[in-house]
Amino acid sequence: MTDADPSPLPSPVATALQTALDQPVERIKPLPLPGGGRVWLKRVEQATGRMRLQKGSGRSAFVAEREALRLLHARGVPVPEVLAEGPDYLLLPDLGPTLANLMRNPTHPAPDRIAAFRAAGFALAGLHRAGFSHGRPALRDFCWQNNELRLIDLERFRNRKRSALVRALDLVIFTHSWFATDHNTAPGPELDAALTAYRSAAPQGLWQALHRLTRLLAPIALLARGVARLAKPSRDVQAIPPTLAYLRDFTRPQ
Repeated sequence: MTDADPSPLPSPVATALQTALDQPVERIKPLPLPGGGRVWLKRVEQATGRMRLQKGSGRSAFVAEREALRLLHARGVPVPEVLAEGPDYLLLPDLGPTLANLMRNPTHPAPDRIAAFRAAGFALAGLHRAGFSHGRPALRDFCWQNNELRLIDLERFRNRKRSALVRALDLVIFTHSWFATDHNTAPGPELDAALTAYRSAAPQGLWQALHRLTRLLAPIALLARGVARLAKPSRDVQAIPPTLAYLRDFTRPQ
């Protein structure tokens, strides 16, 4: 551990951390704790070759997330609290299942799922009111536990003010992640709840920017349909037309 650690760790957590740090690097590793529970260790990704070209610098992504957690926590945006950190690692609490996990669990109560998605909409609106964007807010990047939501995986965050269209793109990515999963081929009350909550709390002009962006992206839906006629497209490509159709209708001025 380092002088940058926010506070001394309980002995079981410190032991689990040191044991994990002595092992080969894994980018994300759950650390089980005695008596139940766990924490998460995130380290600089050691990508090489083609993977490095595709994903970029692991160090840059790590630094971006660390900066995001510090800055956004200070701004009141719901992000994880850092338990400990070092030059190449962050130790984060377990924050419960992601929105994607909730949707995969058919026994999870529907009212709680809707509450979680509503909280996600409010969280994105708060981030956008601060002038920032998440960069890739998929369903797996929101955790829900004890009626509290947290934004995670902020490797694409940048500490600079973003335009309305860039922030609106967060909503397109969020919605696309709904349709790109293997269980959501149509809209649902959870997605409606997220977008409705966002609209009620969005900064001025952002809802209109989302409608404008949806219209600008319309040709991509035509391209995706063309690809589908030639070969079986990926799930991400298949999700483009329903995403843009949903947002076109949902953001249409009343």
